Amino acid sequence: MKKIISVILSLACLSCGVVDFSPSDSIKVNPSKYNQVIGKDEEIYVKFGFSPDHVSAQSAFEIQDTDGRVGGIFKWNENTMFFQPDKSLEPAQRYLLKYSGEVADTSGKGHKYNIYTPFFYQIKQSVKPTVTKIIPSEGSIIQSQERVAFSFSVPMAMTSFIKGFSISPETEYIEEWNEEHTQMILTPKEMWKEHQVYRFSFSEAVSSSDGIPLAEPKTFCLYSSSGAELPAVLSVDTALNDSLSYPLLLAGLDGIKNNDAIRISFSEPMDMAETEDALSISPDITGHTCWTDDYTLVFVPDAEWQGDTLYSVTIDTSAKSRKGLLLTDRFETSFTPDITQLKLLSIEGKVADGFPLSVFNPSQEVDIDVGDALLPENTYTFSFVFNHTFTTAAEKEQIYSGIKIKGIFPPALVAPKVMSMFWSGDSRIQITYTGFVPEGRIYSLDVNGLEKIILRTR
Repeated sequence: MKKIISVILSLACLSCGVVDFSPSDSIKVNPSKYNQVIGKDEEIYVKFGFSPDHVSAQSAFEIQDTDGRVGGIFKWNENTMFFQPDKSLEPAQRYLLKYSGEVADTSGKGHKYNIYTPFFYQIKQSVKPTVTKIIPSEGSIIQSQERVAFSFSVPMAMTSFIKGFSISPETEYIEEWNEEHTQMILTPKEMWKEHQVYRFSFSEAVSSSDGIPLAEPKTFCLYSSSGAELPAVLSVDTALNDSLSYPLLLAGLDGIKNNDAIRISFSEPMDMAETEDALSISPDITGHTCWTDDYTLVFVPDAEWQGDTLYSVTIDTSAKSRKGLLLTDRFETSFTPDITQLKLLSIEGKVADGFPLSVFNPSQEVDIDVGDALLPENTYTFSFVFNHTFTTAAEKEQIYSGIKIKGIFPPALVAPKVMSMFWSGDSRIQITYTGFVPEGRIYSLDVNGLEKIILRTR
């Protein structure tokens, strides 16, 4: 009997709206407005203008529906009390937030409240879906395997299209949807027939994801005409990357190295944006694309290709010509870059000092005879031989700048300076240093981070 009286009183409060018989400037509730609609992620809370006693604050709080009290738990963040229902609130259900009773603050002072706020949770409206757009527009000419896209006002139930969608004359097609299920893209499995009117029909059996049928049946007409060739990939070649100029083309991709670009040639002038989107390289490598003309797409990597890695280049069938025709077949090719791992083959010096060295150990000590003249006349010449040829000034400078000699002992030992340097061939560099200190001084020789040895003078 008490529960029935409580529900009757609650419903009476619901019909009256917000009731507050005491001052409430020290408190804020959400929902707070008459018949407020709170969203899915919106919090239900009571915020106090003082530090409340948690037990009395929670005792005064209640959410009711027509069956009585709604269960839930409380969470606190400083002086704000959040209520989380045990189960999700129902859309279109009317609820009552009741905050009634005396709440003590931490000093023991009591605050009386009588707050009643009716509210709704996510009112669910039955909006009938409509077809909002067709691409290309109704009455347009479609060619070959051109795709047709239909957009809808709300997310759709994809399975409903089995019964509610048709093409006349009957045509087999591939159906693709976007993530929101608001757009369907249709691609014919074979080419549209020449000089044919196609009717795309939607009946009321087509429905939204909420099961609401289409607002009205809809039919669109498109006309097929060709007169253009389907695009195809003619070749995929290596192009030297030299400030976006491509003076040398190699057959295929087998010779690709360093940061060489990839050139893709098509049989027809291409839609640049669509074709760039259809290009993918795996594993991923950052880079940018450019076009030398309507037929030729070039991919320029930002970094160097990695040796011993199998890359695949794919151009998907979404690549489209300027006339709207899709690529005939998905194109894929693969390659492994022709990149030799850089190695130091040998270090040469005076034969009497045990040179040349071809095996290196970071803790290895090599005694070198630098003479006994006064500084800075003690000199020593090393030659470094690599397994790679360096043909450009930039490559040679990079190798030279990566060869370092540092003083280790005693601590204040100054490193020798380069007196001369020259390349004898494209894989051997000779460097003469001056300023070595004789009689047991220790230096480290680091060659481009590849190898390191310890030098001891005598």
